[in-house]
Amino acid sequence: MSEPYGQRGRVLAGLVLLALLFGCLVWAGATTDDLTESRYPDEVEVTPDRESYVGDRVVLGGFVVDTDPVVIATRASGYGRFTLVGADTQLKNDGGPLEEGDRVTAFGTLEDESTLVVERTTTRESSETSYMLLVSALGGLVSAWWFVRHWRFDRGALAFVPRARPLGLPTARERKASGDRRSTVETERRSKTPREGDDQSSQDDGRSAIEHADHRGRAASGGGDRRA
Repeated sequence: MSEPYGQRGRVLAGLVLLALLFGCLVWAGATTDDLTESRYPDEVEVTPDRESYVGDRVVLGGFVVDTDPVVIATRASGYGRFTLVGADTQLKNDGGPLEEGDRVTAFGTLEDESTLVVERTTTRESSETSYMLLVSALGGLVSAWWFVRHWRFDRGALAFVPRARPLGLPTARERKASGDRRSTVETERRSKTPREGDDQSSQDDGRSAIEHADHRGRAASGGGDRRA
C-alpha cells in the first residue's frame, strides 16, 4: 500500500507536531493559574520598574516571607518585596491563611511601589509541585519503555515499525535451551535422590548376605563334628 505523501510528508508532519508540542510547552509555562491574567505585567517586568506600573493591574508571583501583613518576595534571594492587601480574604484555592514559604500568585492593582491591593490570590504547596513532577516523570519513563520495547526505527522507511518480537522477550531457541537445562537439572536431582524402593532392596540384600554367611558357618561347623 503506497503512502499518500511519501517519506517527505511524514517527516514534515513530524516536524510540525514537534513544533506544536514545543509551542504548547512554552505557552503553558508562560501563563498563570487564571488565563485572563496572562495579559497583565508580571513580577519580571514590575519589580525592576515599579514606578511605571503604579495604578495598573499586575500579576505578582513569589514566596511569602511575612504573614502580618502578608509580604511576598518576587526574587529567590528574598528581594523584590511587596505587601499584599487582602491576600487571605481573596485566596481561592486554600481554606486556611497563607504561611511563610507558600508559593503565591496575586492579581490586583499596584497601589504604590510596594503595595498590591489583591483581587485574587492563588497558592500552591511545594509538595504538590514535587508530586506532579514525579508522577509526570514516572509516566513518561513507562511510556518510553513500552514504546522502545514494542517499536523500532526503520532507517530505510524513515518510520517506526512494530518489532517482530518485544524487546527482551526470549526467542524460541532460547526458550528451548532453557527448558533443556531445567530438564537436565531435574534428571540429575532425581538420580541423586535415593528412592524408598532402592533403600528397601539394599536392606533386603544385606539381610540375605548375612543369612547366607551364617548358614555357611553352621554348615561348616556341622561337617567338622561329623568327621570327628
